[in-house]
Amino acid sequence: MLRRFLIACCACLALCSLPQASAQYVRVGVDGPIPLGKLDAMENMLDLADAHQKAGLLARLGVDPAIAKVVSEALLPGQKIQLEPIRTKGGVHSGIAFLPSGTGVSCYLYLLQGSDEFPDKLPWHAIDHQEINCWDGPATLEILPLRHSDEDDLVLHHVNENHGSGVVADQTQVFSILGGKLVLTLATEDFLTEVTLGTTDTLDRRSTFLRFPGNSLEETRTTALNDALKKVERRYWRWSEQKHTFVPTPFLPVVAPSM
Repeated sequence: MLRRFLIACCACLALCSLPQASAQYVRVGVDGPIPLGKLDAMENMLDLADAHQKAGLLARLGVDPAIAKVVSEALLPGQKIQLEPIRTKGGVHSGIAFLPSGTGVSCYLYLLQGSDEFPDKLPWHAIDHQEINCWDGPATLEILPLRHSDEDDLVLHHVNENHGSGVVADQTQVFSILGGKLVLTLATEDFLTEVTLGTTDTLDRRSTFLRFPGNSLEETRTTALNDALKKVERRYWRWSEQKHTFVPTPFLPVVAPSM
């Protein structure tokens, strides 16, 4: 009898300890659909959500449901969907949704309109979008004031422009918000690798970009042949109000200072 009593006591103690043990493990994730709200709150919830929940929120923001599903399921580890405010003229609250390519070959840029201050009355929703070719790898996004100090432009690096036998060419592209639309206002090569037909000679060109005082974009381009540096050049892109596009200066050689 005593032995049975001790066994029953041990069983009771084990059952009583189960809720305490399970309470130590907090579920990481999102319960139910992600609600429309402030941009940063939605972005934070997207980081914790599963693919179905991600796709649901994107569709409610106005992303095509098929695109929302493909993007949400194709994200690579460390990749995230960006939801950020941008500054535009006219007192309109604007934002962007940048959807990475993941394992696919296209990423997407959506222009959003709404309000973080009144997300219930003015919920965020897509009003325009652009599909970006990312065949050569993921494109990256910068938000920079290039045309005016109080307006933001969207700078995309490594947008694939051409690929084929022995050649890969990527671009840096700038989209500006003009008339409530995403308008391509700059496109220039930022990476090229090309094998000369019938030889083993490989030409490489790479450009880096830096926002320069006066709301211009400085481009520095290096050219190498078979890994041997041949030249370094620099030019500047400046906004033309008349043409509604960025206009480059001629490339000038960069000469290394003598020692």
